[in-house]
Amino acid sequence: MSTQLEINSDLIKYLQDVGYRKDSVVDELETETKELGKVAQMQIAKEQGQFLEIIVKISNAKSCLEVGRFTGLSTLFMARGLPTDGKIMTIDNSDEFLPLAKKYWDKAGVASKIESIIGSGAEVMQSLIDRQHSFDLIFIDADKNNYPNYYELSLLLLPSNGIIIIDNMLWHGDVADVSKNDSQTKKIRELSVKINQDERVEFSLLPLSDGLSFIRKK
Repeated sequence: MSTQLEINSDLIKYLQDVGYRKDSVVDELETETKELGKVAQMQIAKEQGQFLEIIVKISNAKSCLEVGRFTGLSTLFMARGLPTDGKIMTIDNSDEFLPLAKKYWDKAGVASKIESIIGSGAEVMQSLIDRQHSFDLIFIDADKNNYPNYYELSLLLLPSNGIIIIDNMLWHGDVADVSKNDSQTKKIRELSVKINQDERVEFSLLPLSDGLSFIRKK
């Protein structure tokens, strides 16, 4: 019977070498993001972005929502997965890194598919619900303390068979460390338990980079 592999540094390097197909625009954006310093850790892994692009394609999504943009790498990947008439709305509470994101959206030729909203994730999502918006796929990668709120709001913004993908669900491994009880770690643990027990959805928790919860609304 198969068991989960223990991910060590050698295997991580192997995954990075052969699990991601090199792309000049993506690599340039990653390099420029790294130059921002410690804050660069908020950027998704390129392997995760590649996964997002494929999921958008095979799900035939035409309308995506992203909660948490940062320098726009995940937005870029999802926009690439959309058809020419597809749209992704991306929400972030700051425009600090938006010029950098737009620079690479333009380079990738996907800017016309992207609408950027500046505001509180939960407030914007509630406004979208009030205006009866609907999305095929929602990607969540924002403030961890609000993850449970984003999850519930996402379910209201999706039709049956809609997809939610949530990043950082393994949280650097802290979720499995009983000595870690800060608010962010606790919220992520609580959400994982909730998703596991939620009869409204089907799910898989994937150990891709920092962990992705892949969820289908029934």
